[in-house]
Amino acid sequence: MGPRPEPAGDDDTVMNKIAFIFPGQGSQSVGMGVALAERFTEARTAFERASHVLNWDLLQACKEGPEDRLRQTDVAQPALYVSGYAVFAVLRSFGITPDAVSGHSIGEYAALAAAGVFGFTEGLDLVRERGALMQAAALEHPGGMVAILGLSREAVVAMCDNVQQVHGVCVPVNFNTPEQIVVAGEKAAIEALSAAAAEGAKRVILLNVSGAFHSPLMKEAAIRMKLRLSQVAFQNAACPVAMNVDGQCRQEASAIQSALAQQLDHSVEWVKSIDSLKAAGCAVFVECGPGRVLSGLLKRIDKGLKSYSTDTLEALNQTREALMTPLTPTLSPLRGERDGRSPG
Repeated sequence: MGPRPEPAGDDDTVMNKIAFIFPGQGSQSVGMGVALAERFTEARTAFERASHVLNWDLLQACKEGPEDRLRQTDVAQPALYVSGYAVFAVLRSFGITPDAVSGHSIGEYAALAAAGVFGFTEGLDLVRERGALMQAAALEHPGGMVAILGLSREAVVAMCDNVQQVHGVCVPVNFNTPEQIVVAGEKAAIEALSAAAAEGAKRVILLNVSGAFHSPLMKEAAIRMKLRLSQVAFQNAACPVAMNVDGQCRQEASAIQSALAQQLDHSVEWVKSIDSLKAAGCAVFVECGPGRVLSGLLKRIDKGLKSYSTDTLEALNQTREALMTPLTPTLSPLRGERDGRSPG
C-alpha cells in the first residue's frame, strides 16, 4: 500500500486507513476527466482504451457533452466508470493506494476494478451491458425516483409500504444518509409518495432519471446481468470492498460476485457501507471521480471523517499533498470513535 497518514496516538492506530470511494450516476458533468487525461498518461490511457472498447470517443463525449447526452444511461455509466478508474490510476502512480474501497451504484464497478476483482476493460464491458439492460428495463417498466430529505429510514419504509398497497411498486432504494433516502417505483406510486412525504419531510425532490433503478422493476435486467456476471472469472479483492447490497465488506471472489449480482434490483446501503469502512479502520476517504456528492453524504453520515476530492487538478494536487504527509492534526479528533456509536 501507499503512504499512510500517521496515527495520532496509540489509541488511534486502527483509524489511520484510507478508503477510495467512487461516485454513481448524478455526479457526471461536462468536462469530467478531461483535464486529468490531458495532464496524466495513466488517465489518458484509460480513456483511450475505453474508446476502443466502446467504439466511440468517450473523452470527446465528456469534453463536449452536451449535458443531456451525459445524462443518458449508456453514456453516463461508462463515463463515470472510466473517470473514477482514471483517478485511481493516477493516485496509484503517486504511490497512494487504498486500504479499502466502495462505490455508489455504478461506482461499485470502478471500485471492484480498482481492487483487482476484474480487469479494467472487462469491467467496462460489464458496465456497458449493465447500462443497456437498465435502459431496456426502464422502457418496458416505466417508473421514477424521488429523494426524501429529513425523514428517518423507518418513517420512509412505512410510508412506502402504505403507498405500495394502493399504487404499485414503491420501495426505498438508496440509503444515502440517515435522513436522505431515495425511493423508486411506478410513476403513480412516486407521485402518491411525494404528496404524502411533503407533509413531514424537509424536502421532496423528484429526480430526473429514466427509470426506477434498484427497484423490483429492474428484476428482468438483474436476472440477465447475473447471467452475464457468471461468465466472468472474478478474482479475490486486493483490499476489502464494502458492497452496496448490504454494506458489508468482502474480499473473496465468489462472495463479491454474489453480492454484485443482486445490485440492480436491491437497495444501495450507503450508510452501512461507510459504517463498515469505519469498522475496518478507515478515517480518510478519497472521492475518486467527478463531483463531490459522496463527500457531502459523508459529512452527513459522520462529521468526524475526513474526505478529499479529485474533481479538479487543484483538488487532486491537494489530496496528493495531504496523503503523502502525516495527517496527525486531522486524525486527532477521532479519538474515542471506536465505541460503535451510530453516525449522524
